[in-house]
Amino acid sequence: MPDLDKQLRELIDAGATPITAEEIFDAHTPRELQGARRSPRRHSRRSRGLLVSTVAFAVIAGVTVGLVVIPGPTSLTGGRASAASFLEAAAIIAQRQKPLVPGPGRFLYVATLVSTTNGDTMAPSPKVFWFYVDELVQTWSAPGVHGRQTWNVVGRPEFVSPIDHTVWVTDGSKPLQSGSASGNSAPYYDVAHLPTKPSAMSAYFKSQNYLTVSGTHGRDAVWEFDATLAFLQNGASATQRAALLRFLATIPGVRLMGSATSMATMKRGTLIGLPADLTGLTDEAIFNPSTSQLIETRTVFTSLGKLAPVLKQSPVTRYVAGAVQSYSDNLFVGVSQLGAKPPKSPQLPQMWPSGSTRKPLVVVLDPKTGKIVRVGFQ
Repeated sequence: MPDLDKQLRELIDAGATPITAEEIFDAHTPRELQGARRSPRRHSRRSRGLLVSTVAFAVIAGVTVGLVVIPGPTSLTGGRASAASFLEAAAIIAQRQKPLVPGPGRFLYVATLVSTTNGDTMAPSPKVFWFYVDELVQTWSAPGVHGRQTWNVVGRPEFVSPIDHTVWVTDGSKPLQSGSASGNSAPYYDVAHLPTKPSAMSAYFKSQNYLTVSGTHGRDAVWEFDATLAFLQNGASATQRAALLRFLATIPGVRLMGSATSMATMKRGTLIGLPADLTGLTDEAIFNPSTSQLIETRTVFTSLGKLAPVLKQSPVTRYVAGAVQSYSDNLFVGVSQLGAKPPKSPQLPQMWPSGSTRKPLVVVLDPKTGKIVRVGFQ
């Protein structure tokens, strides 16, 4: 398999039209069966009376827990459609864009909305209810210097499930208090020196020591998938960006999964996915098919039964298959001074002031679909 992957990447370097095993399969599959397949694919902690905004609940290897059910279809859009053909089209679009590389005294600015999950209790009840909030993450980074990253709670709390809402009501329906902002230094993703050939991308990633490596799974296909998305989220463009998109097409297991809407920004795009290292989860990415821009990265539940024994301290039993466990929505990427926003950046969500209180958004289950529905604030 490694030799086959290498040959595929070298063929794409040479300009060959990408084709996946899925397309080969479809070519020998009756039309009525085409498009019917799907790709398989911070720890919980209590806080009493105070939402700690800087603490996200990790699942196994640093995965942040997040919001509700995927809006829109996630099945394949056509029998002969493939991730390779979509990513090749996106790469052609990307080659017309300028790279975002900060000059002397300047920083790469990246703004994202990231989901977090919190557990809380209200005395005298010992029961924990779970809820979500969004955090605005702003990052300033540059080569050879210490950058900056800030986290601020910006979203209203939202219950994970009707069960959590019931526990909160039983405990007195007290508003939840906010946490405070936090910050730390941020690594610079060196897009200026990214290879222009997909076949060289894997070796380049391995040479970047700031890319976290799982002690259990190492630099596997999921690691390459996540590393590629990280660079696409941090200013990569032009020929390097095109190479990243073509490299995604060579990663074993990557599949086109139709279209979807991002969780925080509500933008619709084309969805690709890869089975995660932890069985029962899938890593996904939404792209704007017109601009090739990365809209959202997220992790989705696909098999709760396989996860429950591992995630005993998380609200996994509250979820349904197809629910989004975590996500990160891109808001803006540009170049600016340290601590400042670029001139053309959009207005960002307002911070939830420390010490203020809010009542969470109520959710119910749709009796027909079993999925979570937002029904308004208390």
